Amino acid sequence: MRALEAIEPMAVFKGAPREPFVSPDGQWIGFVDGTTSLRKVAITGGPVVMIAGMDGTTRGATWLPDETIIFATTASTTGLQRVSAAGGTPMVLTRPNRDQGEVDHLWPESLPGGRAVLFTITAVGGTLDAAQIAVLDLQTGARKVLIRGGTHAHYLASGHLMYAAAGTLWAAAFDLARLETRGTAVPVVPEVVTTTFGAVDAVSAANGILAYVAGAGAVGAQGTLVWVDLQGQETPIGAPPRPYVYPRLAPDGRRMTLVLGDQELDVWLWDFVRRTLTRITFDPGVDAQHAWTPDSRRLIFSSDRAGSRNLYWQAVDGTGTVERLTEGPNEQNMTAVSPDGTRLIFGETRPATGVDIMQMQIDGDRRVMPLVQTPFTEQNGIVSPDGRWLAYEANDSGQFEIYVRPFPDVNSGRWQVSTGGGTRPLWARNTRELFYVSPTGALMRVGVEPGPAWAATTPSVLLKEGYFTSAAGLFGRSYDVSPDGQRFLLIKSTPSSDQTAASRPSLIIVQNWFEELKARVPAP
Repeated sequence: MRALEAIEPMAVFKGAPREPFVSPDGQWIGFVDGTTSLRKVAITGGPVVMIAGMDGTTRGATWLPDETIIFATTASTTGLQRVSAAGGTPMVLTRPNRDQGEVDHLWPESLPGGRAVLFTITAVGGTLDAAQIAVLDLQTGARKVLIRGGTHAHYLASGHLMYAAAGTLWAAAFDLARLETRGTAVPVVPEVVTTTFGAVDAVSAANGILAYVAGAGAVGAQGTLVWVDLQGQETPIGAPPRPYVYPRLAPDGRRMTLVLGDQELDVWLWDFVRRTLTRITFDPGVDAQHAWTPDSRRLIFSSDRAGSRNLYWQAVDGTGTVERLTEGPNEQNMTAVSPDGTRLIFGETRPATGVDIMQMQIDGDRRVMPLVQTPFTEQNGIVSPDGRWLAYEANDSGQFEIYVRPFPDVNSGRWQVSTGGGTRPLWARNTRELFYVSPTGALMRVGVEPGPAWAATTPSVLLKEGYFTSAAGLFGRSYDVSPDGQRFLLIKSTPSSDQTAASRPSLIIVQNWFEELKARVPAP
C-alpha cells in the first residue's frame, strides 16, 4: 500500500498476492494468494484470513456493502460466484450460456449500494471485440447487456461507466436507477494497458482521481521468438511478431508448438526447416497449455471446448480426430508427459485443496489420481528425462519455491531447490541441470549431481530478466531449452528493452478528472 503523498510503499502482505481489491469501508484488502486461495488482510497489515478456495484462476473480484464478495474464475462452467467475506462456501450466481455464444463471465465490479454488479461476457471465438459488458441485478437475478465490444467496466461517482475497448479507455453516461447507459460512449484515454483476458489497468476513486497504466494494447501483446545461448547472444527464429505464450519444442527438436493470443487462443506449429507457422487446433474454445508425446507425433492439450477445461489429444500432422482424455468439472492444465510416454502430468484446480498435481496412466484405465496434493498450490509439475524426479512449484512457505520429489514414489522425499522464490521448472535433456524462473523473471540454473540420492548445487543466474518468461494470470512455462542444452527458446516482449522509457508502460495519476469527464460526457 502506498499513500499518494508517500515515496515508498508499505508492505501489507508478503507471499504471492494477486488482484487486490478493497472493502467498501477501506479497512480490508481482499486478494488471491498464489492461484486459487481467496484471502483478506487488514489494510494496516496483520494476520491473513482465508476466505475460500476457488475453482480456477481468478478473473476479478469485488467486495459488496453486505460483506459478501463476488468473484470470477477461469472455470468456464461457472460464471460469477458469491461468498461471505467472513469465509464459507462460494455460491454460483451465473453460468455462461454456450448455446448463446457465451464462454465465460469475468471482471465483476459492484455498483453503489450493492444492488447490482457489472461484469464482462466473453464470446465464442476468443476475441475481445466480441465481448459484452452486462449488469446483474442481485435482487431479481435479471441481467442485461449494456455495451457490446467492451470489457471490464467500472462505475464512476460522476455518473458514468468507464471500460476498455481496443486498447482505449471509454466512458458513457449511466443511469444508476434504471441500470442502463445513456447517450454515446466517448474515448477518454487513447492508450491504456489491457490484458489479453480483457482486464483494464485503470481505476477511479470517488473523489475524482483517475489512475491508469498508459501503454498501447495488451501487456505482452506482441513478442518475437529468439534463441539465446549461454553467453546471452540472441538469434532470431524468423517467426512473425505475435502474442506468443507457452512455446514447446518437439522432442526431435525440428518443430515447436505455441499458443497465439490474438485470435482464438489456439495451438500453432512452427517448422524450423520450412519456416512456416500453421494452426493445429481449431475449436472456438480456449486451447492452451500443452505437451508433446515423446515420439513427437501427438499433442496433449487443455481445452474448454466442451465446457470444463479438460485434456484432449490429437496427431500433430492433422490426421485422425481429436480425442477427449478426461472428463470432470474441475479445471485441468496440461504440463508434461513422463519420459516413457505412459503418464500425463497436469494441474487440477479443486475447491477444497486448490491446485494439485495430478497424473493419469494414458496406456491404462485413464483414471485420474493425485500425485502431489495439499491445501496449498502445487503446479507446473515435470518429470526428469531419466524418469527419477518430479520438479514442481508450491507456495506452502508463503511464496512459490521449486521442489523436487522422487518419481513415481513422490512421498519418499522432498527437497527445496530454489532460494528466494521460483516458478516454472524445466529439466535439461541430460537431467544434469534444472532451470526455473526467479521472481524478477531471470532464468536460474541448478546443477544436479548424478547418483542414487538427490544432490544439487546452489542456484545461479543463467540469463538475466528481460524476456517474457512469466506474466500475471499466466502460470504456465513460456520458455524451453534445446535438446543439447546449449540455448534457450525465449519470447522477447515488445516494446523491447532498448526503447526509451517514455515508450514503456507508466502509471499516470490524474486529479480532478471528473470535471474534465463531465464536460466531455454529460451525465444524466
